[in-house]
Amino acid sequence: MASKTNDVYVLTGIKTGVIGEQVPLRLELDSWYPGKTQEHLIQNSLFLWALKLFEEKDPTEKLSFFQVAGIHGYPYQPWDEEEYTAAAAGAGYCTHNSILFPSWHRPYMLLYEQALSEIMTREIIPKIPDAAAQQTWENAAATWRLPFWDWALKKDRPEYSTDPGTTKLIYDVPVIAKYPTIDVLDYQKGNAALTVEIDNPMYKFTIPGTAPMGSYGINDIQAKDNNGRFRTTPFSKAKSSSRWADFVPQQGEINSKWVDGTVNNTLIAEALQTAPWYNPDAAGVPLAEMVYRLYEPDYIQSFAQFATTKLAGEKKDGPHARPESYLNLEFIHNNIHNWTGGFGEHTGHMAEVAVAGFDPIFFMHHCNVDRQFALWQALNPGNGKNWFDNHVPPFYDDGTWAIEQDKVVTPQTTLAPFHKDAAGTCFTSDDIRDWTKLGYSYPELQPWKYKDEDGKIDHAKYTADIRSQLSVLYQPQGSPTLHESVKWDIIVNITYDRFAFGGIPYTIYLFVGDKTRYDNYRDPITGQPVPPHKNPQHVGFVYTFSNPVFGARAGGRGCGKCETQAEQGTLCRAQIPLTGALLARAQIDPHLAPELGNGPAGILPLPSLEKGTVDNYLGDFLHWNVTTSGGTGVEVPDENAFIEVAAYHRAARFDDRASAERYTLLEGATSGKPGGFAPSSST
Repeated sequence: MASKTNDVYVLTGIKTGVIGEQVPLRLELDSWYPGKTQEHLIQNSLFLWALKLFEEKDPTEKLSFFQVAGIHGYPYQPWDEEEYTAAAAGAGYCTHNSILFPSWHRPYMLLYEQALSEIMTREIIPKIPDAAAQQTWENAAATWRLPFWDWALKKDRPEYSTDPGTTKLIYDVPVIAKYPTIDVLDYQKGNAALTVEIDNPMYKFTIPGTAPMGSYGINDIQAKDNNGRFRTTPFSKAKSSSRWADFVPQQGEINSKWVDGTVNNTLIAEALQTAPWYNPDAAGVPLAEMVYRLYEPDYIQSFAQFATTKLAGEKKDGPHARPESYLNLEFIHNNIHNWTGGFGEHTGHMAEVAVAGFDPIFFMHHCNVDRQFALWQALNPGNGKNWFDNHVPPFYDDGTWAIEQDKVVTPQTTLAPFHKDAAGTCFTSDDIRDWTKLGYSYPELQPWKYKDEDGKIDHAKYTADIRSQLSVLYQPQGSPTLHESVKWDIIVNITYDRFAFGGIPYTIYLFVGDKTRYDNYRDPITGQPVPPHKNPQHVGFVYTFSNPVFGARAGGRGCGKCETQAEQGTLCRAQIPLTGALLARAQIDPHLAPELGNGPAGILPLPSLEKGTVDNYLGDFLHWNVTTSGGTGVEVPDENAFIEVAAYHRAARFDDRASAERYTLLEGATSGKPGGFAPSSST
């Protein structure tokens, strides 16, 4: 396990349970909890008890949940270091919008995993009075690894709105995080087989003691309300984390979610049954397909394109030279923060960079981000651009406590504050490149199963099996890859200024339908307006997950790196596949067109997916809007727009590797619309 010398916390990864090259697996949360085997049942309880004890530790302790969560942002103080180490001015360890994004978060998850493992072995198992039970729990702890939340995999959930006995597949938070209390095995009672109900540490983090989080350096965060005024989210007053910080309850319920400074998550237990942005009545936000596309050979050709939203010197004459490469892991990750943290007036911890780490689901989300990172690595071993090297132009960092501003980022750039030895040497990206050497892997990534007679791994069989598993997991039934008759692909690329509003996060919502009908749409049951993600025309969104570069309280400030990026007008990129949504419209019976077109949804049939037809259709029906995290709708100016939207068409499926067809611009789809790209607007 880890060692501590001269107060430096050394990350080694969990060493138990490793057999030769075979390491224990991090498992998907809903497959692991509730446990279906005795080992998993015990691990469920070990994890929940350990997390409970972790959250109850004094917030001033280095190895407390508060301190570890605070590495991600507030309270902007060094962790496991005596002083600020940056040559650059500013605050924080932030690696968002950076090629370091996936590699920096890998040792961060390792720290969290290791800290919980140590609590299991040092504070829980020794207190089991029965020797045989103690050994059983010790064996279970040896193979435990941090579970991940696969947010791109739809889950089978009860259908409460119709027949209580039926289920449906939806995107959803894991079961273990949904309820305020939870049953665990009582390890201090005899044979450790009795259950007891405890406050669920996965449901929320509650700071120990009576003081609010502001007493430990957590500041408020500002946004703008519907009237354009600044609205302050009182994170300093909170005593616990929340998925919606300003939830407005229904009539007759408690008047405010903030009760004596404590976030009352009980009010939103029902809301957690369905992810707030997911709309089952729409053509479908293509989350699973976006993840699937990340691993398609040649779709994303370099590690830099895969890793980050940052558009670093790649924009030539307007849109990207390779339109397909606008898709990236960090953009998808940002959207999950928005989904889990809430939107508009319902913004919670997960939606704000500076406080996201205080929601326990953050670590399960990022464990899955690490899995996506590992999957891309495993599928690109022979790709000459599968790491930092050979990227032209190079990525320059905007400065952190540990990285000098304008320094070229390399595989040897310091990943502070994560130390690999007692001398205080920090990990680098090269150090964490092989995750199995850190003591874990994932279900799809078990290379030891593919050794040949000479003991060497058959990489062809290994990668073929990975791709097969990804197809099962992420190809939705409506995917064009499952329709052999579909010979086209349509994508929308969005370039955006992440700090257009001083770092206040904002969401770009994309729609396909009659905008007049969109503007007048009301919930068919309540008659009330609905948020953008609930409109049937909604086909995707982009969340900036940016950090305000100012503080709301006296003396408060935002992330120094974000201040630099705001000053430089740093641009970011994202991509939303439209093929699935357009395929659904192409399958509408044209004889019903007048009825559907005049209906409240405003969704009309599409004659075909040929380029000219799609260009005209999107010219008529593709539209978007922008909403800040405070719920304010923002007009995109006609000139000097802070976003640029461009649509592309390929006369072949995105996974048709044999085709030489390229993506070509759909000029009419966005031309003349605020923020829409047209050839004449290239710079």
